[in-house]
Amino acid sequence: MGLKFLFVISFIFQLSTSFASDTAVICEGKKTSSGEKHGIWICKKNGLIIKKERYKKGLLQTYIVYNNKGEIIETRTRKGQIKKYEPCGCY
Repeated sequence: MGLKFLFVISFIFQLSTSFASDTAVICEGKKTSSGEKHGIWICKKNGLIIKKERYKKGLLQTYIVYNNKGEIIETRTRKGQIKKYEPCGCY
């Protein structure tokens, strides 16, 4: 393998890892000692919050979904009712 080939492979690898990290959704929160999600979990994509979830002993209780501008576009209540919103886009 030549040096040129290794350079091309290295460039492709760097490009694919940066693309994956830009589009990856990262969720953070607490877990119980048995490994179940518990409490508030926040999911981010490109550093922006896209979803907030609330768990109780591993079961999803409520959530809020945000668009790219940080406006609420969907919620779920404790009773399981899902409500969709049309953001005004007035920012």
